[in-house]
Amino acid sequence: MIINLLSILLAAQTAPADPSMNWLLEQATTAPATQPADEAWDAPAPVLANPARDAAWRDATITLSNGERVRGRVTTTLGKPIRIYDLEREEFRDFAWNLIERFDATVQWERIEKEWKFRESASDIREYSGRTYPARLIQYTLTLKNGKTASGGIVAPLYIEKLGSTDTLTLVIHKRQKGEIGQTLDQLVYIQSVDFAPRATTRPATQPATTQAAEAETIFTNEE
Repeated sequence: MIINLLSILLAAQTAPADPSMNWLLEQATTAPATQPADEAWDAPAPVLANPARDAAWRDATITLSNGERVRGRVTTTLGKPIRIYDLEREEFRDFAWNLIERFDATVQWERIEKEWKFRESASDIREYSGRTYPARLIQYTLTLKNGKTASGGIVAPLYIEKLGSTDTLTLVIHKRQKGEIGQTLDQLVYIQSVDFAPRATTRPATQPATTQAAEAETIFTNEE
């Protein structure tokens, strides 16, 4: 009896494999088609495009008061218009970024100011410290694409990607400037002009030529 049992076990081990059983075993060890590969979990998430951000960048040439020119792509705070205090209307007005053709600065006054400080911590008597700093008041004129203009005080950041560089430079359009102690007026540099280079575009055949001019007159007026 024992000999017969051993014979059966040895025969089972040496018997040729069943093709059907092999196929089932192979399928059981194969991952389902819906299971992603391990490397797929480690892949970085795709970077989604931002059409609004990309459309806000405009080609421009910025001229500084020291004569330096910066050329590249320019934008301001995304989704924010350029706000100006219109001196003629005596009110704040907002202009869409893409409707502005250029900025031009006019210096209202500039001078070297004296630094004053209180004689003592609890005293209301001030005395000249012997040090000075430069100060300036600037008015900007906006020229729109339809040729209309508005003048007044502006405070707005400009972000520039210079030609041939991936670095972003930040400049600020100021209404009032105050320099560092010991600086001269020439050292207190300001944005003299911003000129947006024309970009070749094709107007759709269904859009009348007057549509662009009408859009350029769309101005949102707000008061702070």
